[in-house]
Amino acid sequence: MGMKFLEENLLDHLQRPEFANLQSSLIKRTYLKGAFISQPGMGENSIFIVISGRVRVYLGYEDKEFNLGILTEGDIYSTHSGTYVQALTEAEIYLTDVNSFRREMVGDAEITKAMVRVLGNILKASFSIIDGLAFKDVNHRLVALLVNEAKKHGSKDQDGAVHVKIELSVEQIARLVGSTRQTVSTLLSDLSRAELIARPERGKFIIHNLAALEAVGGLDNT
Repeated sequence: MGMKFLEENLLDHLQRPEFANLQSSLIKRTYLKGAFISQPGMGENSIFIVISGRVRVYLGYEDKEFNLGILTEGDIYSTHSGTYVQALTEAEIYLTDVNSFRREMVGDAEITKAMVRVLGNILKASFSIIDGLAFKDVNHRLVALLVNEAKKHGSKDQDGAVHVKIELSVEQIARLVGSTRQTVSTLLSDLSRAELIARPERGKFIIHNLAALEAVGGLDNT
């Protein structure tokens, strides 16, 4: 019996008599495919529940979009989260103001569980994005360090590969690029596996193709 209650759809749950006041404050809205339910900095401070359709939550920065999750029937979210919320298909939602929500819904186990599920998924996606961006940033700085050292102190062999001695441990390189020894070690292994660099001995690097390494680090190769 307990499990059945926990698996109840939030929309069914809200039909219970104790939510009569809340039901009268719910506004039903329909959004066409591609329409925005909310955007950062746009007005109303509301909570909504998806009745039908699929709704995308994402972050937008300059020309990039970072997907945080897809909301479907029974999922609950807010319009003041600083994210873009867009209908992927035609979508219907129930909308209520934050005060009515607090008064009628906060403290209800089923509603809390629905919120925790959605926010948990969105947080997980956010951390994954942050992690990816931080990793990319470290990779960029590590490649910049190797390229700069190669240009300043490297010597070319007959095949055009650049040999350079960097008198630094992985630990010291990590400190220079603002990361951990494990991350830098992983990135160096990735570069070796991709045959962009070789490390014949401690502190010595062979860069097979400087332009290719610069491209991988997203460096301007001017």
